[in-house]
Amino acid sequence: MSSTTRVVVTVQDVNDQRPRFLDQYQYRVRVPRLPRSDLARLGVYRVVAADDDVGLNAELEYSIVGGNGRGKRGAANGHQPFTIDSRTGMIYAQQQLDSDGHYDLQV
Repeated sequence: MSSTTRVVVTVQDVNDQRPRFLDQYQYRVRVPRLPRSDLARLGVYRVVAADDDVGLNAELEYSIVGGNGRGKRGAANGHQPFTIDSRTGMIYAQQQLDSDGHYDLQV
């Protein structure tokens, strides 16, 4: 004995939309000279992006993928001066920032 049934598969969404940053293409941020512990607790800046896909395809993960100058490579000690919360997009300083420093990050 055997039987058959009909199965209909509906594709609700295809991951075909690229994430985009909502505010602008480039951000310029000035931060006050604070102890590293305050910057690590408060954060430097939060970037916000969106994806027009739906469901799991719309979930975003932030990361620092590059940068020029000291933004990615870090100081002479080799430590990266910034980290980013992969869920929220909040950027945190991991070391004291130079008062005349220029840091360039690619997120």
